[in-house]
Amino acid sequence: MSPTTNDGSLSRGRIWKVSLLPTLLIVATLVAASLQASRLFEESLRPDLRAKAETLAQTVALQFHRAADLGIPVNRLGAADAYLDDAALGHEEIRYIGFASPDGHLLYASRELKAKPASFFDKVIKAHALEEARGLARLDGDLDLVHPVESRGRVIGQLHLGIDATYVEQRLQEIHTDILITLFVTALVTVEVLMALMGLLVIRPLRLLRRLLELGGAGDFTRQARVRLHDEATRALAAAGRLVRGLNRRHAALDERAAPELATLGERFRFGDPKAPTALEEPGTSDLRLPLFVFLFGSELSRSFWPLFVKRLYQPGPYFSESFMVALPMSLWVTAMVVCTPLAGRLLNTRSSRVAMLVGMVPAGLGLFMTGLASSLTELFLWRVVTAGGYGIVTATALLHVARTSKQSHGARSMGVFVGASTAASVCGTAIGGILAARIGYSATFGVAAALVGLAMVLVLLLAPDLGPVRAREEGGARPTAASAYLGILKRGRVLLFILLAAMPARLVLTGFLFYLTPLRLHEMGFTEAAIGRLMMGYFIVTVFATPVVSLLADRHGWHRGMMLVGGGLSGLGVLLFASAGGSWPLLAAVLLVGLGQALAATPLLASIPPLFAEECAGFGLDSLLSVFRMIERLGSLVGPLLAAALLGASGFVRSTHVIGVGMLALTAGLAAYLFLRSLPPTTPTPKAP
Repeated sequence: MSPTTNDGSLSRGRIWKVSLLPTLLIVATLVAASLQASRLFEESLRPDLRAKAETLAQTVALQFHRAADLGIPVNRLGAADAYLDDAALGHEEIRYIGFASPDGHLLYASRELKAKPASFFDKVIKAHALEEARGLARLDGDLDLVHPVESRGRVIGQLHLGIDATYVEQRLQEIHTDILITLFVTALVTVEVLMALMGLLVIRPLRLLRRLLELGGAGDFTRQARVRLHDEATRALAAAGRLVRGLNRRHAALDERAAPELATLGERFRFGDPKAPTALEEPGTSDLRLPLFVFLFGSELSRSFWPLFVKRLYQPGPYFSESFMVALPMSLWVTAMVVCTPLAGRLLNTRSSRVAMLVGMVPAGLGLFMTGLASSLTELFLWRVVTAGGYGIVTATALLHVARTSKQSHGARSMGVFVGASTAASVCGTAIGGILAARIGYSATFGVAAALVGLAMVLVLLLAPDLGPVRAREEGGARPTAASAYLGILKRGRVLLFILLAAMPARLVLTGFLFYLTPLRLHEMGFTEAAIGRLMMGYFIVTVFATPVVSLLADRHGWHRGMMLVGGGLSGLGVLLFASAGGSWPLLAAVLLVGLGQALAATPLLASIPPLFAEECAGFGLDSLLSVFRMIERLGSLVGPLLAAALLGASGFVRSTHVIGVGMLALTAGLAAYLFLRSLPPTTPTPKAP
């Protein structure tokens, strides 16, 4: 067997090739169906828009008709202007509503029509005189629909409804954008599902078969692989298992008369108990990929509208401001996740990866479902903490499972399984969550998220192997305890300073700016939940495509420190650009710039720690150093929303965003100075770590 199969690279390459064709076929079919549906929708939207305007005109005209029947002159309806304002509310396609006398003199008008110059209505009357289509005239890019108002057989006036001519194009553009996003998400989901299923249903059985044959070639017939499915790959594995069981039965059937032959046979071969065979398990990093992806997909559905959902439940109080209460759940999420993360290790030590995943998914799914039903901030905070606790257990279990299996198969690169699943889920969840919230509402979207978590639990039961508890392994060499190692690392000022300059700013920008301030600002500017999700998705898309390129270039050319500095600068510039941007494209460019900066800054960060702190790694261990690094980094995630909320309440969005952007640039400059000083040769020996 070729060595290239041991690291999984050949398997992943083949999985990509096999996954590409069905993905292209599925997307091509969806493109054809989407184009047909879009064409039919466009053909029906314009007539439906006019029909809706005519229905609204009839409803409004009915009130003037009733007033005239009661003998009230139409020129003495004092509250008519306010009535027209109310009638125009809730109809995005209606620009204005006006009521004119039969001779064309404007008597009443909604607020939008009053704001126009006096000559505008004269142009409307002239446009109707020249328009061939009766009752509908085009003027300054808008359409004016006229509807006669009658009473007792005579015309007492005319209603004019201004229809936004660009409304159809805007709706079609939004629909086309949603279709493109849905197609992109479909492609990601399809690839993710196919890669996971190929790994579990094809690669894993073949790997077990290879391992079984290797053991048989070495004379070991003590173990058998468990077969849970019935396809071609598992049938071949089952056939090999039947052969092993037959050999074990024949060995057990030999009587005492064959004792000399048994002794000779035992020197060459090893046999197991045919009644209780030892299970052959070769865990892989892809075992939990599909359940993890589905779980994270559901958890990320609320990413684009979460601050808006919290803001809807806020009730003014004497103690805390609205901005603080909106940011608090995000900080509670990080706190609960950090507190519950150690439970994953305990469950793995006493149970199994499958049990740990299920234990985390149950509260996460329940918390998401109850969050959608929350009617107060107290309930919201409670269920958010429950959800975050389950989320922390699931993600920590996945990371520990990858670490456990990567020692036996794929090495450090296997961490890409977790990164790939979480990034793809962030892209899909952010985009689809915004679309769902705009179409079916917040509560129903949380229900969909809970259903996805339930699906992830089913996938864990069906696909995840039960590997049993993880037993602690004895490590050579004396190491300080975890607590003493953490304290020793925190006493090293240069380590703490590097983390504060390199890691915390990125988390502050991510949670404070992107996850908190961005949705609020876009909503304030009139963006819908779907549009907010589309803009925020740009961050994750850039991260998906930039991260592998950045990682390759950094490792190949040794650009780790330079990329960290460039990334910090781009993140700060992106935040400043967002503060001054006013249109969709500048806002998207700012989000993309922040995403590129985060990819440049965060990707080479962990790789920079061992060479920068070789002495600490030798004295305290790399695991302890990385644990402290993650703890302080998550502290940035905790502080980010609260800091952004304090700045927002004190100085408004633009100034608070300027503070974050300038602060990011200043911290990046401090990091550059720190790295420059670290590159200088030491003047005095540095004391070694204990």
